[in-house]
Amino acid sequence: MIKYEWRTQLDSGEAAQLADLLERAAAYDAEPEYTTIDFRDVERTLTDSRVRHLLIWMLPYATELGGREHPERIAGLLRLVVEPDGTAHGAIVIDPRLRSIGITTLLLEQVGLDASGPDGWLGTGAHTIIAWAQGNHPAAGRLGNRFLIPRTRRVWKLIRSTGSAEEAAAAPVLEPIGTDAIDESLGWVDTTAPDELYALRESGRVAGVVAFDRRPVVSELFGECAMITAKSAAPSAQPVALRRLLDGAAALAREAGRTGLVVYVDSDDAAWVTACRLSGFQHDRTDVCFQLGGRP
Repeated sequence: MIKYEWRTQLDSGEAAQLADLLERAAAYDAEPEYTTIDFRDVERTLTDSRVRHLLIWMLPYATELGGREHPERIAGLLRLVVEPDGTAHGAIVIDPRLRSIGITTLLLEQVGLDASGPDGWLGTGAHTIIAWAQGNHPAAGRLGNRFLIPRTRRVWKLIRSTGSAEEAAAAPVLEPIGTDAIDESLGWVDTTAPDELYALRESGRVAGVVAFDRRPVVSELFGECAMITAKSAAPSAQPVALRRLLDGAAALAREAGRTGLVVYVDSDDAAWVTACRLSGFQHDRTDVCFQLGGRP
């Protein structure tokens, strides 16, 4: 039914076919926000030794007894980015026209899930594989159940309205801040290309920080939304204080002309989950992390 091969190059026909598949899949999966792979990233990293691309083909098949066989075609792509420590981040995309017939299941049945050998999983050097199922893709759930792959994290995408002008005026005012002014006690993790940073200051001290992206993210219910791309507060911060930080971010979003605000929260983080509920956020999507090998 299928064949597969690690590839470091594609001929022109394969490149065109894979580009078409990934483009169609991205459009098909846009509404539920499932995981996608950008063909430009594939082209850019085909010869990168850290990045592995497993091309999956559907062998010639007929859709009805005695019917004409469809020719062999590319059915999907599995992409792994392998770090020097043997941890890999993976993603897989299957052609929307060939889903729900067990292609990924058959692949895993054929190659297995053993990553403990000296060469790692399928010779990639990966001993721990982490893959996020954006939108809690039902096929990923079925695979996890079938092959007993642990779910190690769940992250919720939450959205709220930026509120009325009166609510925005009453919200705490967040001040622009640089990373050098953030106290280590906040546990802030700096990024290589941070968005705008804003802080909630209480009693003369920075009580919390958000990284804020004004670029519009469209929501069917909330319109054009800004996004909190990172957030942090003191470990002792109570949900009420976190709510003030979120309300201040919503006021910034409204000031930027956005009608909604997006934030991502670990489902096990009780303080942030409570603060988001107090601030009027609603659940929009669940992302689930699956991990093969290593310690969860």
